[in-house]
Amino acid sequence: MAGQRDPEGDGTVGDASNVLLLGPSTESRVEDACIDLLAGSTPGETNVLAVVYETSPAEFVARWSARAGGPPARGSIVAVGDHASVDESAWMTHSVANPADLSGVGIELSDLLSALNGPGGATTAVCFDSLTALLDHTNLQQAFRFLHVLTGRVESAGTVGHYHVDPDAHDRQTMATVEGLFDAVLAVDEDGDWSVER
Repeated sequence: MAGQRDPEGDGTVGDASNVLLLGPSTESRVEDACIDLLAGSTPGETNVLAVVYETSPAEFVARWSARAGGPPARGSIVAVGDHASVDESAWMTHSVANPADLSGVGIELSDLLSALNGPGGATTAVCFDSLTALLDHTNLQQAFRFLHVLTGRVESAGTVGHYHVDPDAHDRQTMATVEGLFDAVLAVDEDGDWSVER
């Protein structure tokens, strides 16, 4: 894969289970960091679970293919809102029509995490794109409760998750509340280099 990745060079951020990825999801440097976090060193041996709000499943799969170079072991996308399914054999699309339906999103995520972590030996990585979109459809208190459960579920499943947020879209109090849920906060500079802020 092109570009700089994390200091470990293996698509992970130390021992962190849940990582907050700072920056607009549409910026190429953030998109690249997203796929690098998901793919790790062996993209074809990784199960990928992505939750997308504003990115379509087709756009996400195209981004993965361009950066990772091939399909994952298994790919699942939870498309929140009005998105068409993707026609790719390695990927399955699950839909939650209402972006404010946190219960629906949570149930899909929980079921898919359990399914992907079954027998087979592949590692699983999770992308949530994005918390900014989530906060557009719910209040901070509801989002915090949802994320508290989700991050705990990701950790207990032994997987690694990263969660996109655009810090410029939120006030300081919101960012401080959100950041407290994560093991690490990752920023990506203009050159695509990673820095762990905590």
